[in-house]
Amino acid sequence: MTLEELKRIAESVGERRGWDFSRVHDERDPVPWDYAEVVCRYLQPTDRALDVGTGGGERFLALAPYFGTGVGIDISPEMVETALANKAAARADNVSFDVMPAEALRFADAEFDVVLNRHSAVDVGETLRVLRPGGYFIMQQVGQRNLGNICALFGCGPGGEYAYDPQQEEVGPLAEAFRQRGARVVCTAGYDVGYRFLDVQSLVFLLKAVPIPEDFDIEKHWRQVDRIITDYHTPRGIETNEHRELLVVQRQ
Repeated sequence: MTLEELKRIAESVGERRGWDFSRVHDERDPVPWDYAEVVCRYLQPTDRALDVGTGGGERFLALAPYFGTGVGIDISPEMVETALANKAAARADNVSFDVMPAEALRFADAEFDVVLNRHSAVDVGETLRVLRPGGYFIMQQVGQRNLGNICALFGCGPGGEYAYDPQQEEVGPLAEAFRQRGARVVCTAGYDVGYRFLDVQSLVFLLKAVPIPEDFDIEKHWRQVDRIITDYHTPRGIETNEHRELLVVQRQ
């Protein structure tokens, strides 16, 4: 595709709001777990839940019927503003949102029954401090091989950063860090499956939204985008992969 064609597409897809990726038309091969389904197994109607790195609160608000009260936090004031707007639309009176870093939680010890983390930074000490004894930490992270063929063209990791440390995303070392602090690792898991964008608009939206690479600009990177479309387009869509890792921990 030409630069002008891709520029028109980039302008037409708009900007991401919160962590809302509903405009991405995609398809994924079968996977061994679904994050929301895993979380629901550990939630009780009386639980107090914390969601670290909540973004626009989209996932947390969808889980609101399954716990008693909850707090979603994010380091971005803009994300929390979006989450509050989403809360009003969802009428989820049992959920609140606040601007707060994962490494400095302004909560009392043992305040939460469940701590959730989906694709955000993890602070082991703070997570265990705010969990009650017997409470659960449930985390899903983007794995280091995610969108591997696409990231390789930009020379960056799956989060878009050029200075990427794959150890930060591996669930094994993180599980060991929890063990060393006396927690019980309930399970670790991972999957790496086929994933495809069903149209060019969805690919461009994701590149802008994540972004991959971190300094993504359609005029600067249009040749890589054109190569992705050319090299990886099949009758099923633009082919890549989805890599995710799961960790469930119980505070003893």
